[in-house]
Amino acid sequence: MHISELLAKVAVIGIPTRTNFRGVQLREIALIKGVKRWGEFSPFADYSVERDALWLKAALEAATEEFPVAVREKVLVNATLPEVPVGKVGAVLSWFPGSTTVKVKIGTQNDEDRIQEVFAHIPDARLRLDANGLFTIQQAQELITSLYNKYGHQIEYVEQPCASLKENQALQIPVPIAIDENLRLGEDISVINEVADVVIVKVAPLGGVKRALKVISQLDKPVVISSALESSVGMAAGIALAAHLPEEMTCGLGTVALLDGDVVSDSLLPQNGSVSVSEVEVRSELIEKYRLPQEDEEKWHNRISRAYQQMVVNEEREARS
Repeated sequence: MHISELLAKVAVIGIPTRTNFRGVQLREIALIKGVKRWGEFSPFADYSVERDALWLKAALEAATEEFPVAVREKVLVNATLPEVPVGKVGAVLSWFPGSTTVKVKIGTQNDEDRIQEVFAHIPDARLRLDANGLFTIQQAQELITSLYNKYGHQIEYVEQPCASLKENQALQIPVPIAIDENLRLGEDISVINEVADVVIVKVAPLGGVKRALKVISQLDKPVVISSALESSVGMAAGIALAAHLPEEMTCGLGTVALLDGDVVSDSLLPQNGSVSVSEVEVRSELIEKYRLPQEDEEKWHNRISRAYQQMVVNEEREARS
């Protein structure tokens, strides 16, 4: 496909978020219309062209190929609690009705207050603490040990406490460690297997469902399929992957609830602690509602062009190896 053909199939939109999610208040997304369905290209602003190329590969796969066969009709999902004022915790949890596992972003000014508020609303909650690699070894050990002493086995795991695999391997904490960013950034899977107790797998940053399945086959630890704050278009791929895996798990695939809008008829929103496995129907009037101005479209066209060139280089390299 020539790049001009690809860009002709792109619609660039921006959907407001319901909270300030890691500094994002407008989720910018490039939708790509394919022969099977729409795909989503929405890497965050700080991604490199190498990372963008994988995300584009995932979007094109979703747009042009069949998803794997599902073995279940629903996927269990956790609630996701960003950094919000304590008084808003209950409202955010209500966006994930029925979810008793809660992923809490930590490394903020009000970590413990928000956690206490979670238990005020869901007394039997299971916590997944997500640090996004913010901590030094000492900071992680002190905070996680302190939280464990208070909440014990209600903490399921801490996700990416430190930035590097070496730092995470050096940690001595009483809580299982889940690895996310180190996998997304393409670090050595054999080392990840040594360090991780759990591995977070996201379809788009890994390059699509097929590539994610290949990665999973190389992991000898439990996996949690998660998302990257996508619309229902992008979320459908993660849900398809989770629904295809033989073991049922609670996934991080409910984050459409953090967006204040969508472009499909029936959004993939959590209900009764799960999200339905289904194809989504993109509505043209919703694309128009959220379409970004021409200058933003040009920015995304340029980004897609660079990612496409890198994707072609990567595929040629793989073909020679």
